[in-house]
Amino acid sequence: MDVKQILYSWCGKHKVGNPNYEFSTGGPKHRLRFKCELRIESLDYVGVGNSTSKKDAQANAARDFIQYLVRAGRMNADEVPPNLLSGQATEESQEQQEEDTVPKVSSSSGILSGGHPAPPHLRMTGNMVPGNMVPDNNTQREFPAYQRGPPLAYLDRIAEKRKLEESEDCDFNMEIHGNWTMENAKSRLHQFLNTRKINVDYKYHIMGPDHNRSFAAEMGFFVKELGHTIHAREVGSSKQVASKSCALSLVRQLYHMKIIESNTGEKKKKAKGKMPPYDVAISEDLEIKIDQCLKLWDVEPVSDFTPEQKEESYNAPHSSLDGAQAEDDEQPSVSLLNHPTLEEFEPAPPKNTPGVVSWSPPMPNWNPWSSCNIDEGPLATATLIQISSDLHAGLQRQYEEDQNLTQMLERRALLPVHGSCEYILQQIRENHVTLIRGETGCGKTTQVPQFILDQMINSSQGAHCNIIITQPRRISAVTIAERVACERSEMLGTSVGYSVRFESVMPRPYGSILYCTVGTLLRRLEGGLRGISHVIVDEIHERDINTDFLLVLLRDMVRTYTDLRVILMSATVDTTLFTEYFGEVSIV
Repeated sequence: MDVKQILYSWCGKHKVGNPNYEFSTGGPKHRLRFKCELRIESLDYVGVGNSTSKKDAQANAARDFIQYLVRAGRMNADEVPPNLLSGQATEESQEQQEEDTVPKVSSSSGILSGGHPAPPHLRMTGNMVPGNMVPDNNTQREFPAYQRGPPLAYLDRIAEKRKLEESEDCDFNMEIHGNWTMENAKSRLHQFLNTRKINVDYKYHIMGPDHNRSFAAEMGFFVKELGHTIHAREVGSSKQVASKSCALSLVRQLYHMKIIESNTGEKKKKAKGKMPPYDVAISEDLEIKIDQCLKLWDVEPVSDFTPEQKEESYNAPHSSLDGAQAEDDEQPSVSLLNHPTLEEFEPAPPKNTPGVVSWSPPMPNWNPWSSCNIDEGPLATATLIQISSDLHAGLQRQYEEDQNLTQMLERRALLPVHGSCEYILQQIRENHVTLIRGETGCGKTTQVPQFILDQMINSSQGAHCNIIITQPRRISAVTIAERVACERSEMLGTSVGYSVRFESVMPRPYGSILYCTVGTLLRRLEGGLRGISHVIVDEIHERDINTDFLLVLLRDMVRTYTDLRVILMSATVDTTLFTEYFGEVSIV
């Protein structure tokens, strides 16, 4: 059963109104994405779906709304098939399907269960064991993610090339060169050559290899007023751009040598001839109807104009719609123009949007850092349980094999904040808002997010944890993210990332930490805070307008969404101020 049909039937059963889908597009032209927003009149939630097609975006929005209904207790989880919520079939059915479709291969001899040798694509599914050249099924071979359509890197290169060609037309110094630009210089040069009967054309030269080819346009001609020849040679990414650049160079030379005028941007208007008067003969019936119409509207016609009055009437400005006229007119005239009244349309119904920023916990098939659904790869169909299991297994394997991580854990244990690790985690679990106050250098900025993430991963809840932490300055967000990634013995962008203005390194979609500035988080809140479990505001004693506005939004969100956790951290701060503002606040 389709996920949209399930939602539609639930709306009809509970009489809450019909689902309303609204679409919008975004992204570059070669990678266009569709965003679908789903609203129901009597509910304050807005379901969001994002995909490369409208159909998938609509289905993702319906799935998001159903997940909200299940979380809010309005819909029973038994009413929804598990495969519709997770985006894939159940684990048991998937394993059964694999058993039915994939033949079993012996891990020691590469022989099928029936005694026949395995085909090459089954023998190569794992890593070869030295000695017998047989695949080792205990280790899984990693394959690159499948991409539909042309490679995205190739499309990005084409888009950058097109953007470069468009930027070649930009000119910020045109005012000092007579306002001649690449758009108008070529036509003015052709006009100059035609009026002086100069027969000359562009000479093109090809430069560079085939994959990075450029063109050069060259032109020169004799100017009689100057008594010598002017010449120009310009290079462009195409023949058209090169010829425009060459023409611009020649026109600007002529302008600075006082041969041609500056470009005013005004086009020559053709003089409009005066329309001579015409004698018109009408029937008596038509004249009677006109008189009746004029009397009905209290309009007194003026007849028998003198030649002077005719000339004044022709040269005088047109009267306005309300019948006003020039002050020098002796006899008042009345405009015969009707007062146009546009058709009145009914105002659009207001959108039923909640009064707070929309939020949802981490969900399957959703990347919180890019704010879109995951269309490709294993994460597109994986459940949160499977992702949590993979994160737990990966962290345990890293504990056993990575010696650098072991040394980092020993160094982290020496920080003062490490002694309060269990108490901090307990207060965060039991309270919506937690205020952590510690001296500078105790390690709260780098260690508290790792405490939360490691505890969630070790308890097989890693997919339910996505932490975003703010910093007052962009340099601190970048350097702290690099330090935390080093402490976790990972490359930046694995479980730790940062996002500042003009630069971002996003982490993985599940079980990750993102350091950002306050302004970056405020821009993210415009589209909602979906897929985030913990929000940490660091250095709250450095108050500014952005931080105060962020605290206003977080206070309303905490009161509306009980599963959201907010952690405030500072070295020196008045705890009573935040306790009175947020209400129940746990102080550590």
